[in-house]
Amino acid sequence: MKAIIPCAALLVTVASAAYAGPTGLNTIPTTDIVPQNSWIANLQNGNTGFGVPAFYSAPMLVKQTEFALNGRVEAGVDASYDASRNAESFQFNIKDTLQNENEFRPNAAMGIMNIGNHLIPSYYITLSKTLNYDQQQRERYKAHHRRNRKLLGRRVHAGMMLNFRGALTPFVGADLQMSDSAVFQTDWISGAGNALTAGVAYVLPDQKTVLNPALLFSNDKHRLDGFFLNISRQFSF
Repeated sequence: MKAIIPCAALLVTVASAAYAGPTGLNTIPTTDIVPQNSWIANLQNGNTGFGVPAFYSAPMLVKQTEFALNGRVEAGVDASYDASRNAESFQFNIKDTLQNENEFRPNAAMGIMNIGNHLIPSYYITLSKTLNYDQQQRERYKAHHRRNRKLLGRRVHAGMMLNFRGALTPFVGADLQMSDSAVFQTDWISGAGNALTAGVAYVLPDQKTVLNPALLFSNDKHRLDGFFLNISRQFSF
């Protein structure tokens, strides 16, 4: 997506809102880049927890956008309400492709996120590998532009983030295409305040709009303790 978003954002947890989200799975960044001459708009509830204020009674919306700078680099900005300042807060991110995958080597990318006023940036490197690579190459050749960016076969992902606390935090994930309109997504970020997630990306018939509901299993509480719904749409220019 990212998905969304992923879009969904790397810092979506059961305890905090999403900030500066590069394209990825439910919560982790992947090597995916917004297609050239395109941009993606996302809308998501930032308060993912079941406590007050709960997402179902008073959703705190986070507005996200990602756009292609060229075929290898994407950038984005998120906007969310900052209660401490009683104003909208903006966070920026940028991601660069390091290498493209082939039959043997993985995709690789690195990025910076959470760039903003009074914020400490986070840095990450991420790897992705398509398990059914040959099949997906044939599918992409046949589909060309008609294929949604989420329909990428069966993939695994792993990476490391240097977060705003100065700690190295590993993350892993997988996305498994189940049909021409549904992709199962799961990921996990190590550390307190983060979560194991499971969700589905539903590609609507227009091939541009994606709905991504996901559940979060808290690392701290060791139980289901969160939910988010990310809605994204791809635009071309």
